[in-house]
Amino acid sequence: MRRLVLLLAVAVWTRDARAQITVSGSPAQMHISTAVAGFAPTSVSNSSTTYTVSKPVAPHSYTVTAQLNTTMPANTTLDITLQSAGNGSSAGAVALTTTAKTVISGITLKVTGATITYNFNAAAAAGVVPLQTRRVTLTVITVP
Repeated sequence: MRRLVLLLAVAVWTRDARAQITVSGSPAQMHISTAVAGFAPTSVSNSSTTYTVSKPVAPHSYTVTAQLNTTMPANTTLDITLQSAGNGSSAGAVALTTTAKTVISGITLKVTGATITYNFNAAAAAGVVPLQTRRVTLTVITVP
């Protein structure tokens, strides 16, 4: 049985004093511990955290980007999805890297308590990976 464990810590940052984002906390450890012979290990998901974004000052809108502090172990990925909650356009599941990627754009109203979903995936080639931590940084950008 393979056991992959990932700890996540979420950081938030804003590029504009008007923009504010908060996150309800960090998700619990994510363990990939099951696989069916001949298939990739079973991915795990966590949707226990939420985010809130302050209301943009007209005529501006907000875009949120996400990135990791360091690369994922070989043959593993971490995807993030930010629920749009009826405001803005979610990019759907985005594979996180150390490069900032847009996860939601066009936020024109305050977003309160929208769900963040993380999916931790691995290929069989990942083998046994020791416990590791990754920090996900969410950044709010004001769009003119």
